[in-house]
Amino acid sequence: MGNFQSAGSNVPSRIVFNSGTIDFGNNRLVNVNDMTLTVKWSTAPLYVLNSIKIANLARHSETVSLSGNISSFSPELEMMTMGSSTAGAPLEIDTLDGQPTLQSPVITCFDINGKQIQYQFINAIFTSDTLTLSQENYAKWAFNMEATDIKLLTTI
Repeated sequence: MGNFQSAGSNVPSRIVFNSGTIDFGNNRLVNVNDMTLTVKWSTAPLYVLNSIKIANLARHSETVSLSGNISSFSPELEMMTMGSSTAGAPLEIDTLDGQPTLQSPVITCFDINGKQIQYQFINAIFTSDTLTLSQENYAKWAFNMEATDIKLLTTI
């Protein structure tokens, strides 16, 4: 391994710009300002007997999270986040004392050539719901979720 390594082949890009939607079952949020998807792993060093050097690294403890911001009030999102609502005028949304229904949101976006890219969250649950009001600016509703796993589907 003492030789120089040659450069690899070019990695093609699939530029995605301003094209995403997020679906929570039958509810689609289209006015999403931004979303952040994170898939993260911790690592563990593996050692062999009689050595202080790391023999290998192993990934473990995968976490999948999604956060997003919207600038329009969405009663459907608030009902899913808090878990309960009472019909009538005005609509009353209450938090559940327990576990709200698990959601399986789907983010869909398209590259510059119209090819579809879709992230499917498995057993996702809301972890926070935040409203930010500021002077001379739009209100912002922020949500955070965590999921047990994620699936990526893409057209080739």
